[in-house]
Amino acid sequence: MKKVFYILLLVLSGITSAKSQPFGNEWINYDQQYFAIKIHENGIYRLSYDVLRSAGVPVGSFDPRGFQIFFRGMEQPIMVRNESSGQFSPGDYILFYAQRNDGYLDQELYRG
Repeated sequence: MKKVFYILLLVLSGITSAKSQPFGNEWINYDQQYFAIKIHENGIYRLSYDVLRSAGVPVGSFDPRGFQIFFRGMEQPIMVRNESSGQFSPGDYILFYAQRNDGYLDQELYRG
């Protein structure tokens, strides 16, 4: 009976410490709206006003100085054409470097 108690105690203490660990999504601000961009190859990408609008992004409703792009929870450097105007208009675009998903975050699940 003592063995069961010790094992149960160890398992419960492991669960408690697991809850206190960060999940890696602490960067998310739940007051912001996010849009996913699928990247198939590493490289420099340009997202124009028209492309974003046709994808359902409400481009006219926010200030382009607030645009952010994240990769693995880290904000990435971007260039926004004409961002100083405070309006994202036809002819404007976002330029950034992106990397495709390589499964890096899942590598621990598939150790050989």
